[in-house]
Amino acid sequence: MGIDYSALIYAPNFIQFARPITFYPAISAPAAGPFATRGIFHDGRVDVLLEDASLFVNQETSLDILESDFATAGMALPQQFDRVDIPQDGPGGMPAEGEFEVTTVTRNGGGEATLVLRKYSATALP
Repeated sequence: MGIDYSALIYAPNFIQFARPITFYPAISAPAAGPFATRGIFHDGRVDVLLEDASLFVNQETSLDILESDFATAGMALPQQFDRVDIPQDGPGGMPAEGEFEVTTVTRNGGGEATLVLRKYSATALP
């Protein structure tokens, strides 16, 4: 018997840790317009050991989303070049992170997807 990870594991975590976001489906559903949803924001360090044994240090920004949140809203899953705005999470809450563009979408097969993000700039449109 399988486990419904989305309902039993991810949903309770999203209730506790997710913050409100505004999703702009510029590519996945351009006629739909923006909609409010939620996600878990990550901003972390990535170390890459190079061939000459030196270390390249970078940063990766990502957002976890529940696939069921998008299905309930009648939306397709995000695609590359869709956008996300992460506002302040209530008065005295987490600070605003700004607007980002989706670069990569990875599904985990259990109902959660991770969006790798980069800061959005209107001047850098493809």
